[in-house]
Parts: sequence; structure tokens; C-alpha cells
Amino acid sequence: MRAGFLGLAGGCALALAGCGTIYTSPGVEAAAGGDGLDVVVVSMTHQTVAEANLDTYIPQRLPSVYQSGAAARAAVSARIPSDAALPAPASETGPRPAFIPANLPPRGTPQPYRIGIGDVMLLSADPAGASLEQLPGLISAQAKRQGFVVQDDGSIAVPDVGRIRIAGMTVGEAEAAIFDTLVEKRLDPTFSLEIAEFNSQRVSVGGLVGQPTLVPISLRPLYLEEAINLAGGIQVADPETGLIRLFRGGEVFQIPLSRFLSDPRTREIILTDGDSIYIGSAYEEDRARAFFQEQLSLRTFQLQAATAILSAQGQAQANALNRLEYERDVWERRLELGAVERAYAYVAGEVRQTGRVALPFERAATLADVLFDESIRGITMREADYAEIYVIRGSLRPEEFGGVTAYHLDATNAANLALATRFQMRPDDVVWISEQPVTTWNRVITQLTPQILSTVGTLGNL
Repeated sequence: MRAGFLGLAGGCALALAGCGTIYTSPGVEAAAGGDGLDVVVVSMTHQTVAEANLDTYIPQRLPSVYQSGAAARAAVSARIPSDAALPAPASETGPRPAFIPANLPPRGTPQPYRIGIGDVMLLSADPAGASLEQLPGLISAQAKRQGFVVQDDGSIAVPDVGRIRIAGMTVGEAEAAIFDTLVEKRLDPTFSLEIAEFNSQRVSVGGLVGQPTLVPISLRPLYLEEAINLAGGIQVADPETGLIRLFRGGEVFQIPLSRFLSDPRTREIILTDGDSIYIGSAYEEDRARAFFQEQLSLRTFQLQAATAILSAQGQAQANALNRLEYERDVWERRLELGAVERAYAYVAGEVRQTGRVALPFERAATLADVLFDESIRGITMREADYAEIYVIRGSLRPEEFGGVTAYHLDATNAANLALATRFQMRPDDVVWISEQPVTTWNRVITQLTPQILSTVGTLGNL
């Protein structure tokens, strides 16, 4: 008799389960529209994946403070321009001398140019020997040439490489130092080094010349005659009373103009950094002294001004970088608080954690990215039906508002997961993983078991 009741109870349970009264298993089915959605199920193949990826989608971009070169642009915007002008020479005159004594400086020997503070070094890449990928930050992408100023500590700052000290070196020694640094950074480019601007070593020329000026010393030796010509030439009315004074360190050398014009050796005197040349007349001793004092004052002023400008520019660049970091922090906080609009895909079904997955900035995510995202903790291997993985995408066209396409991935053959790495996600896509048939039956039994046991207990008491 008990067996009859048990059979009756089991039969009722099966009938209820079969009609879905006890457990309803959700799934994806095609629908022809009507009052509901128009659902089309499309199997994922290489062709359908390529067609699905044609849907117009532009990933969200990061703000400008995160774009490439933001820090460099902030530093450049904080650059402080500087300029300095020579003071006007003195104009006092003295009595006409009967004889102008000569006090000639040493002629000097040519020396290799030593790189100094303020020089602009130009690094040039050889396109045949190195690619831009091998020189990140070293050479600009457009011209493959970039200048670097030797800073007050005697080094140049090369992006992605660091600071390289080259002050006091010849060009060849500087090339070796840069090469060694690049090797340490695991870069082995082909490059050349040259000096684009000579700013560290100068000679001042003033007095009775066409244009008083500062003459830079370059790779070639700077001769006395050349420096005077670059200042517009000698403008003395009477060569017999004219003279050239060379101020070097604490010494004053004097060359009568008549001897300068007649003796080639005096015209080939090699000048050194800091020399001051004054062209005048023996009538103008006081003017020469005033000019010398002016040059000393000018050099002191230029040194102080350069130090102040470097300090101010360093502070301005630091402030610009701090503002950049502040703007980044604000944006990241807004992102954490949900104040920044994001694009999401949604995951449901047989996964360990249903939820939404934020689509990345500046690139398209794939179905594989979503399936293996840490936030959903993976697919449940025991319950999920790998033959029933869907990406459900609603149409954005007003005339197809009720249209839904369900892209079906059958991953019972694991090789088909390669399609998941190529299928690009779109905002508001829903990824659905169905349950296995045995999982459906197990859940039916789980719901029925308390009912059956209660019924059996009641019958047993009869």
C-alpha cells in the first residue's frame, strides 16, 4: 500500500516538473515579434563574428591628463623665456698719447670644444639603423631630431632614459657617455650627436665696432680678427691712435691697432671663454676702464639672472606637474564614485557572480574578456552548459526598437572559444550562460524532496 502511495507521489512530482509548475529554467529562444520582442538567434561563426564587429562603436577616451605626452606638454607650458642685452659702452676720452705700448697676450693653441651649461645638444637618429620603437622618448616621431639643453647640473634629461651628465666633455666623450647609458637601459640605437646652439662660452666685443655683441665660441677656434669682424669691424677713425684691449681674468692685454693691421700673428690670437675685447682710441682710457667694469657687471648679472630663471622654471614645471597629478586624482575619485559615465556589459546565468563588467577605455573588449573577468569569478563548470552561451544585443535603431539578436556560441568544442577572443562587446550587451539539463533536473529534485518526504511521512502514519 505504501509503495502505491509513493508511486503516486513520484508520478505527481514528475508531472508537475514536466509542466514547469515547480521549476522554470530560463533560456534563449527565437521569437517572431508580435507584442513582444523580435528575437533572432545567430550562431557564432567567423563570418557572423566579423559582421557583428561592424556595429559602430567608439570606445570611451581617457581625459587629456592621461594622454601620451601630457607631462611633457605641462612642463613645456611652464617654460620661462629669458633675454639679456649689453649695456652701452662708456664715452669718456683722454689726451692723445705720443706712443702706444704693446702688451700681447699668448697666441694660444686650438683646443677641442668642451660642452657647457646652456648648450643645446641635438640627437639625430639614423632611420636605417634604429626604429622609433627602439628609441621611445629619445627622438621625436616626426623629425627624428630633438634638442636637449645642458642644465645647471651639467646634464641633459632624456625622456625614458634619465639624466646624462655631459658638461665638460668633448662631443666624442659625450657620445660615449650617452651610448653607455643607453646600453644600461637595454637600448642600442644608431645616433649622432651635435651641438645645435653654442651658449656656454662667449666673448664680448664692444667699443668702436659696427655692432657691440657677444660672440659664441663654437667647435672651431675663435680668432681675434674673426670676433672683431662678427661685431661689425673696427670703426676707429685714426689707426695710429687706435688700440685693442683684451680683458682676460685679472689681466689686461693691449695691441696697437697699427700693429694689428700689419702683423698677421696678432690677428690669429685664439680667444677663450670670458674674454672681453674693447676697440678704442688712446684718447679713451677712462672709457676702456668703464667698459671693462661694465663687462664684469654684465657677467655677474647674467649669472645671477640665469640662476634665478632656472630656479623659477624648475618651480613652474613642478607646479605644472603637481596640477596634472591633482587633475588625475580628481578624475579617478569621480570614476570611483560613479560620476563618470561608463559603458557596461552584463553577465547572468551559470556564473559564480552575476553582475556588470565595465568596458575598457580606448579599446574594444571581447567576449573572452567578459567571460574571464575577475568580477564574475568565472563560469560554474558543473552547472553551466557550454553549448548554450549567448551574447544578447538589442538594436539601437528606432525602427528596430524591439529587435534583439542573440549570438549563440557552442563551446562544447573548446576550440570555438577562439571566436570569443574575436567577438567585440558593445555597451549594454548581455552575456547569458544556460544551465545543463542535468542541472535543471537536479534543481527540480531539490525543490520536490521536502514535499515528497512530507507526503511519505503522512502516508506512513496512516
